[in-house]
Formats: sequence, C-alpha cells, structure tokens
Amino acid sequence: MSNNNENSRANNTDSAVSALISSISNTVNNEKISAIINVTNVMADAIFIVNADGVFESVNPVAARFFNVTSDSLIGKKWQDCLQEQYRDDYKYMFESWKNNYQTPLNHGPKEVKIRKNNGNCLDVELSISCLPESVVASTPLFICIMHDISKHVKKYKVLENVARLDHLTGIANRCTLEKTIIKNWQECIVNKQPLSFILIDIDYFKLFNDNFGHVKGDKCLQKVARTIEECLPSKDSLVARYGGEEFAVVLPRSHISNAQMIAKRIQEKILNINFRDLGLPANVKISVSQGLACEYNNQYRTSEALICAADTALYRAKSEGRNKLCIR
Repeated sequence: MSNNNENSRANNTDSAVSALISSISNTVNNEKISAIINVTNVMADAIFIVNADGVFESVNPVAARFFNVTSDSLIGKKWQDCLQEQYRDDYKYMFESWKNNYQTPLNHGPKEVKIRKNNGNCLDVELSISCLPESVVASTPLFICIMHDISKHVKKYKVLENVARLDHLTGIANRCTLEKTIIKNWQECIVNKQPLSFILIDIDYFKLFNDNFGHVKGDKCLQKVARTIEECLPSKDSLVARYGGEEFAVVLPRSHISNAQMIAKRIQEKILNINFRDLGLPANVKISVSQGLACEYNNQYRTSEALICAADTALYRAKSEGRNKLCIR
C-alpha cells in the first residue's frame, strides 16, 4: 500500500513538472528548469518560483503546506496575495521597480514576513527572493523564493521580550519599560505642547501586611493592587509600572492635572475596596495608598527626571501628612 502511495505521489510530481515545463517552454531551458523543480520538490525548505509579474509558476509540497493549499491551486495566482496585507505593497513595488531596471539581478532578503494560510491564519516566515540565472531562463526572468518557518522562534522571542519588559510578579511593566516610556512620552509632550502627568503610588504600611499575613499573601496583594491600578487607566497608551517594592508609577500622556487628579482619586477608592477574602483573610482587612502627582505642561519641568522627582516629593508629603491621601506638586 505504501509503495502504491509513493508511486502515486511521484506520478503527480512528474505530471506537475511536465505541465509547468509545457506552460513556460518558451521562456526557459527545459532540462535545467525541470532539474530545478525536481530538486525543490524533494527539499525540506518551502520553495516556490514566480515570474516577473509575481505569478506562481511552481510551488513545492512544503510551500503548499505553508499556505495550507495544494500546489496546483496556486499556479497562475499572484504570490503577493498570499502575504499579510501590510507586506503586499512593498513586494509589489519591489517587482515593479525591478521591471524598470531589469539588468540588475533581484536579490532580496532574508526578511521576516507573515503569510496568509488558506484557513485564515497567519504564519511567520523568513523569505528570500533571488533571480534564477540567465543560463536557466531565456527571455522572461523567473525568481526562486525560499521560506523558513520561524513561528516558534517568534513565539520564543515574544516570551523573552515580555520577560525583559514586564515585572515577573505583577505582570505589569517593569522599571526599565517605565523609563523608556516616560522618555518617549516626554519628548512627544514637548514637541506637541501637550500635558504629561505622572503619579507615584505607595502602599501604606505594606511591611506590616507582610509581617501579619506572610510574604506569599503579600505578593498576592501586590498583584491585586497592580490589576486595580491597571483597570483605572483611561487609555491604551497610559502605563502602570512597578516602580520598586510596594511602589507603582502611572504615566498619563495628554492628561492635564485635573484629569490626572480624578484618575488618582479613582485609584485611591478602588484600592480601599480591594477584597482579600479569597486569600483567606478576614473581611475587615483593607489597604490604602499614598500618591504623589506632578504634571508637565508649558515647560514647567526641564527634564523627565525632574517630573519624576516632583511626583516623588509630593508622595513624600502625602506619607508625612498621615498617608491614604493624594498630594499634588
């Protein structure tokens, strides 16, 4: 049975090669292109051949699996249509530009792109495109395209990126991400003459919480506070980060002091209402936070560091005045 299947596949491959040779017999050296296609059909890489108009002329079995279709169903179609939309125009432009300067061999990549599979899903691949030599083709050029599946590498990279970007305990941004974000937002607010508000938040008497209930529940408390603050953010480009220990920071682009004050008060109220019964603690266990708020507008501060220092000064005042309050610098 296995031999019959192998013979069937071999016959189908031979038929596909013959059909291709017949369809482009006027533009290629038959023996050489036949040899190339036969080699690509047994290679482990995903390989397809397109003409100068970007039309599929040959698709090996591995490439067909990448696209989740049969090889025959792609022949005669534009290969750029199999790219995710954001990449199509670049490759169409590349082929059109090459036509205006066809004496220069086209060699492009490897480049990371996403292709669209027939089931609607996308696949991350590394794509390289090269002209087939003139000794193989005649009057009309052909291009050999090679794809490597890099989806596993992309997933691993995203995991590592998150490790580098996020605080491992709370899952929100870490100190490094905060510093990069506030520098970027600072530059934008200066150029666009828009406000930038910054809040520093400290959990009151958190050491006492740890001493009374243990560090495991203390970690759970930090996670609850992080989620609560995150729920209060007004937009996607706002950021909450763990500043250190039991301290958190909030970056609010385009938020005037009055708007930032409302957000800070909302954070204050929601944290006061955090319930710890799911941790096995009594219903009367509550926590509060002290907050320091500063806002850059009209060059009030010379640097982003000065803005952070201003919020830190306001936080210190809130703690020294009895805690569980918001102070504005």
